[in-house]
Amino acid sequence: MRLCKTMLTALLLASIVTVGGAPAAHADDDKRVRVLTWNIFHGGREPTPANLNDLIDQVIDIKPDVFFAVETYGSGETITDALTTRAHNGRYTGVKITDRPAGSDNLWIFTKYDVVATYPKPQGGPASDFNLGGVRVKVPQRGELNLFATWLTYTDPWDGYLIDENAIDLRDGRTPRHSVDDVVRAERAQTQYITDIINTQLPKMLAGNTAPVLLGGDFNTLPAADWTPDQGKCPNHFGASYPLRATKVVTDAGFVDTFRAANPDVCSAPGRTWSPLPTEKLITQQRIDFVFARGPVEVRASRIVDKRMPKHGAGEFYSDHAAVVSDLNVRWQ
Repeated sequence: MRLCKTMLTALLLASIVTVGGAPAAHADDDKRVRVLTWNIFHGGREPTPANLNDLIDQVIDIKPDVFFAVETYGSGETITDALTTRAHNGRYTGVKITDRPAGSDNLWIFTKYDVVATYPKPQGGPASDFNLGGVRVKVPQRGELNLFATWLTYTDPWDGYLIDENAIDLRDGRTPRHSVDDVVRAERAQTQYITDIINTQLPKMLAGNTAPVLLGGDFNTLPAADWTPDQGKCPNHFGASYPLRATKVVTDAGFVDTFRAANPDVCSAPGRTWSPLPTEKLITQQRIDFVFARGPVEVRASRIVDKRMPKHGAGEFYSDHAAVVSDLNVRWQ
């Protein structure tokens, strides 16, 4: 979550890693597109390097068709190889979005689909390839998809913590220590980055391409639609609401928040992704990781993965973020 930030004209955005293996369709439904987004926390090597093997077991079990990875940090080739050799879901390609040395390569996209184009780096705004990058893929016998991985900067103060501290005050009968304006100001950087991404960078990259778009990653802010006055009745909201803006920029541009589309009741399905770790003792259920879709896309299901696999025994979850898994049907023209 806490990361540091740092066109090549007519050049590809990223290096591509492809591992061999026989293609295989989903046994249950070859029309499904399963999308995973997950901030894997320092390359999956926390609290020890051995954690990466368990985290990869979880990814293998999910069998994503598309995996947007954040904080990949040197684990991209290992994940690509494992998905291809162990997931029994076809040959995977790993695309290194953040064009920096291992250890600083934040964003990767992994996919079983053929990569037919890689988009150039963001240019001219606050977003860099540390925050955004994408590819276009071909889904066999169906059509193309545009895939974009995203990370929005973390800020201190952070709106999620301010909201949680206010919730504690309201629970305990005190006046909230942070004003609504304070909370909104704490989200200014995330709003600035996503406005650049949605209104400038994506249109420039797509250049009129009309294939459906999937956008996934760690937004480091809460969903605007989950904190409206109508949601004040939800457990641990204590009547509070905040006019958050960052995710609204995305939905105002025609994207669907796939988790919320599949789980429309905010109160009963808050979808917490920050944080599964016991050190984060928040009383609010904070969803800061997203899969957004734009175009003729039907959301079949979406869920949060925040528990260890039984075979790994007791212990902390594999990352400080939960994973988001969305099953989609795309209706190509």
